[in-house]
Amino acid sequence: MYSMSDAEALLAGQADVALGTPGAWVQVAALDRASGELVGDYAVRVLADQPATAEVGVTLAPARQGSGLASEALGAIVSTLFGDHHMHRVFAEVDDRNTAVQNLLRRLGFRCEARHVEADWFKGEWTTTRVYAMLEREWRAARSLSESRG
Repeated sequence: MYSMSDAEALLAGQADVALGTPGAWVQVAALDRASGELVGDYAVRVLADQPATAEVGVTLAPARQGSGLASEALGAIVSTLFGDHHMHRVFAEVDDRNTAVQNLLRRLGFRCEARHVEADWFKGEWTTTRVYAMLEREWRAARSLSESRG
């Protein structure tokens, strides 16, 4: 369970962190457009030890999955990372069992680069992860294609 004090500490720690700041994770809230209710978040971290490379993640309430919100919001974040922050590569590491996020990443144009068997100790167990990534040139090519279809 995530306590209110945990949330307050997270927000306080991000007060001076801007999207694109190397090394620091930035959490972006996912809000329901109609109600303003918090329904999830998106995480972004520009790597400090690898130039122009960012990692992204997504957490969305189960009741909100499948609504298109994740595609729209994560797509906007990826576009911002490539377009405004000039990233070369954006990637995500996903629990192998989370097929919904894998499908989301593929819809956005990410490709699976790796599968790491029992490589991550998470919530008291070894989990297998997949790494999905997209290069800036792939993002630009996909945008050009969609614009030409108009």
